[in-house]
Amino acid sequence: MPRTSDPPTARIAALERDADALRRAFLTTLVFALDDHGLHARFEDFGRTALALFRETARSAGGEQAAQRIEGAYHRVHEALQAVATLALSDTEPGFPAHGNGTTEPPPQDVRQSVIRRGTQFS
Repeated sequence: MPRTSDPPTARIAALERDADALRRAFLTTLVFALDDHGLHARFEDFGRTALALFRETARSAGGEQAAQRIEGAYHRVHEALQAVATLALSDTEPGFPAHGNGTTEPPPQDVRQSVIRRGTQFS
C-alpha cells in the first residue's frame, strides 16, 4: 500500500498497481483459498487507502481527475469481486435440482474468464 508521506499522485499510482495485483489475485485464486491468501485483509486495506486518498484529493486542485483514477482502480477490484461472488454463489453441480419444482439449471460459466478477457475495461 502507498505510504502517506508520498505525494498524492505517487500514492494514486501505487493504488492503481495494488488494484491490478489484487484484481489478478481474486481472478486467479480458487474461491476456497481466498482467505488462505489473505485477500480479505488486502481488500480491506486497499479500500481504506482508496477512501483516504479520495478524501484527500477531493479537496485539492485537480481533484476530479485524481478521484476518477481512484474510482477506476476501485471498480477494477470490485468487478473481480463480483465475478468471484457470482461463481461462489452459483450452482456448481451439473444436473443438481436448483428449483423446488425439480427442474435443473445448466452448469454456470466461470465468469472470471470473461472479466480477465476484458482486461481493465469496466462497463
